[in-house]
Order: sequence, then C-alpha cells, then structure tokens
Amino acid sequence: MRVFDQGCFYMVQVTRREVAEFKKTWPCSGLPDKAISFTFDKKTGDLVDTTYVEKDWSDGQAALALCSMAQEYAAKRLGL
Repeated sequence: MRVFDQGCFYMVQVTRREVAEFKKTWPCSGLPDKAISFTFDKKTGDLVDTTYVEKDWSDGQAALALCSMAQEYAAKRLGL
C-alpha cells in the first residue's frame, strides 16, 4: 500500500497484487483485479472518495473490509 498525504485528506492506494492477496481471504469476492484507492478526510477519518465503482454492490462487505485495512495502514504511517 502507498499513502499520499494531501493536506486535509489522505489517499491510500492498494496495489493490484495486494487486492489479489486480499481476495484470497474473501474467496467469493468479486473485487476487480486492479489497484483500488481510497481517500479519507484527515480530521474525521471519513471516506470521501474511492476508485472502487461497481454497479452491483453485493461485494460491499469485501470492499468495506479492504477500505478499513487501508485506513488502518495509513493511520499508522501518518501517525493519526
């Protein structure tokens, strides 16, 4: 994962390889085989943007779990 401090926000990019590794823990996940990024508000921690866009949100739980992992990773890296 890569973290980008953007002032009021921070973005976490989960690489394609990391998404593939994550999907092994969610065998029925339909997450795409591509990098996904999540952008959070630095003050509140709220998710404000993502590159994960799917018409069928049946994989919402897997996406939420990956988002949470990305947020925790960034919090450690940025000392939040």
